[in-house]
Amino acid sequence: MSKLSALTTAKRAARQNPAFKQAIVYATATDAGSPVYTAEGELQYDKADDTLGYVDKSKETILTLAATYQGSHLVTVLSEVAPNGAALILLDGTFYQIVSVHSSNVLATMVTYDCRALDATDAPTIRNA
Repeated sequence: MSKLSALTTAKRAARQNPAFKQAIVYATATDAGSPVYTAEGELQYDKADDTLGYVDKSKETILTLAATYQGSHLVTVLSEVAPNGAALILLDGTFYQIVSVHSSNVLATMVTYDCRALDATDAPTIRNA
């Protein structure tokens, strides 16, 4: 009998939880240790992890009537990507730009980030999806 890692066990449990959705974690694309930019000077991103996560919008204290949610988000993902290596999260069709690390669990399997949602017109350049 093989022993499952803490991350594998957490992902198995999350698949049964309706709050968790498919998520993709992206890191800043690098070549030879340097960030990669588009011709327009925007950063490019590479897929770092295909995982599960959920969004908690409870930090919002001001009602906004915009088509997209403008407040701060707490986005939680089950991932082995180092928190300082993650840059974007795609969850439920929306890209979230990571502003800071909010918290992590003791097993280092679940990380919560403070994020801001990117508008559909601000779609990032994904180099390796």
